[in-house]
Amino acid sequence: MHPLFMTNLTELQEIRSLLSEALSRIDALLEIEQRPGDRTANDLVALDRTKAIEWVLGQAKDPMRPVEIWAELLRYGRSDTKMEVQVTTFDLWHRGRIGKIGRGVYVAQPDAQPRN
Repeated sequence: MHPLFMTNLTELQEIRSLLSEALSRIDALLEIEQRPGDRTANDLVALDRTKAIEWVLGQAKDPMRPVEIWAELLRYGRSDTKMEVQVTTFDLWHRGRIGKIGRGVYVAQPDAQPRN
């Protein structure tokens, strides 16, 4: 295949990937818009990761693991990676901004368990 065609093919594949990601995010945002009474969640995408994690934990009925927090963030249209959420969640606990009730299990209340 001619090198020019390879460059065009690669670029087109990258663009398709970006468009697919954008459409997924649009679908998630549209889903949020269609939920009655869930107006606060619209701002979740615009929040800093730390604030978004705190918000998710504040809305949760039960303690959450980082992977559950990550899944909830994705559901609301955020694109944080699993690792970013894990590291940020641990950091938030270490700084006393969220609570930890067991190994890798977090809650919104920062006084749940003393930090090590």
